[in-house]
Amino acid sequence: MDLDFRNNQFDLFQDWTENDTKKKFTVELERQAAAERKNLPVILSTGDLRERWQMENRQSVHNYTKRNDFPDPALEFSNGKTKLYLESEVTIFEINHAWILTPDSRKDYADWILKNVINE
Repeated sequence: MDLDFRNNQFDLFQDWTENDTKKKFTVELERQAAAERKNLPVILSTGDLRERWQMENRQSVHNYTKRNDFPDPALEFSNGKTKLYLESEVTIFEINHAWILTPDSRKDYADWILKNVINE
């Protein structure tokens, strides 16, 4: 169905009663919304990342998301204050930076850096 809002302006927005045009548009828009919901990607906020990586403070997550090799946000809200990332891109980052996943892996990585890079 072609949703012609312009030619149906009165029936949709100025007629305060239920009518056939409103019913048809509502049914079609509900169908479209259901189809769109099925195709939504999984997105993660910085709060989700903090929980996923078992980090105790927000600054740690912020430090990782500011890295050049961290994926760009898929969406931004509140004038860029709230950033959302595609889970698939975050997973790629995690594969290439496996030490980020848990507190134990971050400690082991820090110990490895100390032993093999700093003290070398």
